[in-house]
Amino acid sequence: MFLFLIWTFPAFAVIFPESIQQGSFIYGTVQPSETLFYRGLKVPVAQDGTFLIAVGRNETELTLTLKKGFFSKETLRIPVGKRVWKIDRIEGVAPEKVTPPPELAERLKNEQKLLDTARAKRPFEEGIFPVCFLKPVEETRISSPFGAQRIMNGIAQSPHSGLDMAAPKGTPVKATADGIVILSEEDLFYTGGTILIEHGSGVQSGYSHLSSRAVKTGDKVKAGDIIGEVGSTGRSTGPHLHFTLAWNNIRIDPQSIFSARCP
Repeated sequence: MFLFLIWTFPAFAVIFPESIQQGSFIYGTVQPSETLFYRGLKVPVAQDGTFLIAVGRNETELTLTLKKGFFSKETLRIPVGKRVWKIDRIEGVAPEKVTPPPELAERLKNEQKLLDTARAKRPFEEGIFPVCFLKPVEETRISSPFGAQRIMNGIAQSPHSGLDMAAPKGTPVKATADGIVILSEEDLFYTGGTILIEHGSGVQSGYSHLSSRAVKTGDKVKAGDIIGEVGSTGRSTGPHLHFTLAWNNIRIDPQSIFSARCP
């Protein structure tokens, strides 16, 4: 069930959920004549005025700009609820996966370029985005939550950008929503077998550490389609799916959105 607040200013009416938390997707509504900007980006809006944006892990305030016509512009600032993030200690990771040796620098640079190029793709028109996300695997447990401060072999790493869903090797992995595969790679250094899917208006999902892939770059998929199998490739200490959801490269907590808007 969704409850909403209406934030109004002169010539300004934006409808938001009742509360906004760090690491979440936010659906809202604007008037057809209004144009919304967030982080300097024009926010894609569906025909019915609905939009979707992401609130990052460390956001404390949501700042939006609304334009109506050439001369009317308003700024809206909404507080973001803080979350307490887990500290996730992981031991037994291969040392070269924690601190890559210098000879891997070129490979890592090329792989990052590959990922950045794929994430920049926008195969859909603006104003198309999912309102329902399925779990990609029926996991036995969450082995590492989104946002956790990761410490590998005693060395602090970047906060966890996705959700680790533990499952036996070979477990089918499903597309979380309709989309187009923008990357399908067999063996990236950190993420191993990796698939990225664009779902419209900058909404993307990622599937990592796969033991096999059933789709290639450019394939169209439907929600629930089998796209690969759980594995332990790349930087991994056991079979699991590292699953990410993002809007314009702002990562969110997938647990906050699974099935939330499904009929």
